[in-house]
This record gives sequence, structure tokens and C-alpha cells, in this order.
Amino acid sequence: MDAVIRRRRLLLIGAGTLACAFAAEACGAPSGALVGASDRPAGGAIAKGSRDGGALDGAPALPADYHSNFTKVNKARFVSSGHASGRWDVDVYANEPALRALVTRTREAPVGTIVVEEHFEKSGSGGPGPVMVMEKRAKGFSPEHGDWRYTVVGSSGQLVKDGVVDSCAGCHDDAPTDGLFPVVE
Repeated sequence: MDAVIRRRRLLLIGAGTLACAFAAEACGAPSGALVGASDRPAGGAIAKGSRDGGALDGAPALPADYHSNFTKVNKARFVSSGHASGRWDVDVYANEPALRALVTRTREAPVGTIVVEEHFEKSGSGGPGPVMVMEKRAKGFSPEHGDWRYTVVGSSGQLVKDGVVDSCAGCHDDAPTDGLFPVVE
């Protein structure tokens, strides 16, 4: 299945501009805002305090091993009602700290909690959409939003957003368990 998803993503490279434009609308970016544009100069080092840069604080935007080292939380894909008003079916993957936080509905998820949500078109081909990641960071990262880092990776693998993403935090701040919504079984 992973190979099929990778092949589909390669076919969508030509549609990268369209995917970025959709992501800007879906994630609540203001009209005309640059989405998917890094503030890191080409070939340059990641600037301290960079809101994009491709790898915040040296941490990868998307854990490369989440299919093999995380647990798929849902049994079957379900509609993501919060992302783009139900356009996507999703699969959710969680690392061990995230699983504990989801099961126990803890008041505060531990640092290192990571949840990955893969999106797939509900209509048409059911092709891949964006991959969205939440990562609990150390205290002080974003205290007004529970210290969560949000990352959006487009369907062709481009980094769309990374860091403190207000449009993500705006909903997840209201989640019942420290930024985490329950996963539909």
C-alpha cells in the first residue's frame, strides 16, 4: 500500500500549485498569503525562529517511519469533519505517548506525543491528500496553544505549513483532551 501511495504522490507533483492553493483555503490562510513558501534561503541554513524552514529545530516535519513505528488508531477510514468541511477520509497514526493520551484522555499529553493524519479524497479516485501532523513540544514552544507544533505536508510531499499554525491551533485549542480530538472507530 505504501508503494501505491508514493506512486500516486509522484503523479501529483504537477498539481503542486493547485494543492498549495487548496491548502491555503482549507487551513484558513488569508487570501493572497504565500503558502508552502519557506523563509529559508535556497541552500541556506535554517534560521533561528523560522516558522517554516523545512525542519523546525532540526526535528523532521513528518516522521518518515510513522507507517511502521506508529499504531494505526482507526479500523477503517472515516470522514475528517474538521479539515476542509468533510472533504477527506482519513487514517490516524499515533506514537506510544499519543496512544496513551488518546486512551486515558489525559489532561496534558506528554512531550513527544505525535499524531499523524493521512487524508484521502472522498470523491473521485480516493487519491491522497495532505498529511497533517501534531507534535507536543517542550513547555514554552507555544504556551498559548498547549505547546503543539502543527505540520501540513501537501499531497506531493511539499511542506505547506510547519510550526505554530494559528488556523490549526484555533480548533485544537477547543479539543477535549489537550489538543486531541477522539478518533472515530
